[in-house]
Amino acid sequence: MRWPDFSERADEPEWMDVRDYPLADFAAVLDDLEVVNRVTRAAPPTLGFLERLTAGWAPGSDLRVADLGYGQGGMLRTIHRWAEARGLRPKLTGVDMNPRCRALAEARTPPEMAIDWHLGDLFDWQPAERPHAIVSALFAHHLPTPDVVRLLRWQEGMATHGWFVNDLHRHWFAWGGFSALAWAARWHPCVRHDGALSVRRAFVREEWQAMLADAGVPAEIRWHPLFRLCVGRIK
Repeated sequence: MRWPDFSERADEPEWMDVRDYPLADFAAVLDDLEVVNRVTRAAPPTLGFLERLTAGWAPGSDLRVADLGYGQGGMLRTIHRWAEARGLRPKLTGVDMNPRCRALAEARTPPEMAIDWHLGDLFDWQPAERPHAIVSALFAHHLPTPDVVRLLRWQEGMATHGWFVNDLHRHWFAWGGFSALAWAARWHPCVRHDGALSVRRAFVREEWQAMLADAGVPAEIRWHPLFRLCVGRIK
């Protein structure tokens, strides 16, 4: 395996973004990604942000959260359970452009959660009520830099209370560790390829600082295990 250069972002597309997988394969990829997210502890940074954002909120308060690029909806289901356990009333929306993601998310979500799975471009989304918080996980690195800057401005204007980007840290150890784990776990070939490439497409702290400056948006950048570089703002 050739050791890649980590000094700059990779710009080659991930297979999931360009290949038209049969539905069964597509579902298998998303199932393996759910396992990856559990193993790499994807949820705690986002839940920690929501904990800080809602500190002091009265029991019974509505919590409106939008999740961008929701896949099969695992993060929103986790947020729903977290919010109810804290006495909040979750009003959750997922925004994704892939109709197969919506179909799988609906199939995997208990109807009593009543999550709204919106299909379409996030920049065209016009909710009846603005969300308190906008979150995303492993979404930003799919975008070119100018679109991330646009995303930062859009989130700042759309969310009433704050937003949180949960993504990866481009680092040789994260790439090597994931590659070894994915091979040992025998995850779907697409997950093995795209997971390693995702690390190479991710940003480092200095790049996030430059994009925030370009967007004119203040935010906090935090590193979380395992090689999560997260950017968030509570207004």
